[in-house]
Amino acid sequence: MANTYDFYKPQLSSEYPEVDGPVSVVTYIAALDAAYSTFKDKYARYAKRVGEKVDFSLENVDYAIFHSPYGKQAIKGHARMFFNDFLSAPSASCFAQIPNTEAFLKMTHSDSLLDKNVEKTFINAGKSSFAEKVDPAMACSRRLGNMYTASLYGCLASLLSNVEPTTIKDKRLSLFAFGSGCAASFFTAVVKGNTTEIREKLDLLNRLAQMKVVPPQDFVHALHVRLFSSCLQCYLLTVASLAS
Repeated sequence: MANTYDFYKPQLSSEYPEVDGPVSVVTYIAALDAAYSTFKDKYARYAKRVGEKVDFSLENVDYAIFHSPYGKQAIKGHARMFFNDFLSAPSASCFAQIPNTEAFLKMTHSDSLLDKNVEKTFINAGKSSFAEKVDPAMACSRRLGNMYTASLYGCLASLLSNVEPTTIKDKRLSLFAFGSGCAASFFTAVVKGNTTEIREKLDLLNRLAQMKVVPPQDFVHALHVRLFSSCLQCYLLTVASLAS
């Protein structure tokens, strides 16, 4: 957890928050670093006790899902996990094509958060991993856009809808939850049992395909109507209060 002003409500008279986009992106990445690092440390302590492989990485999961307010954020999140794995084991074979590794290893954490070369390099290096581990969970994010709190579980629903029950059974997935302000957590889960009933009842892919698409101006108009209704309600409550 951290005290950040990336998404907040300074005007309590308004129902709408203020959003600082660039700060929110950096906050997300920093929170992922902290949550993932904490998980890796806990995993290492557990692994030592039971005599298993000590280092945890993307290689330990079959699927990785993220809080995904929009598709590019999940791409950045996966790349950042890949970068963190690189820092833990730069000589691993999956990082053989990373150029100028010494520069990345010498970089401070704060500098890496803002360095576009870090982001670009590890997005490109992790493309095949993203396609295999993250892309199957992106149906909701791509079709619906920002669902805020629900976005992580929209990704989980997408994964269960996209992957055959026989394929996903006993597979391990990682989940990164994030909320501006901010708080974050990283955890893993294993799919047990048959997911057919969940998949059929969700019917997610068909429902997404049947969505009604409207122009952005319709949403703007709806927000104006909502704002007018809210202001009118406040006015009537004030008048009623004064009259009494």
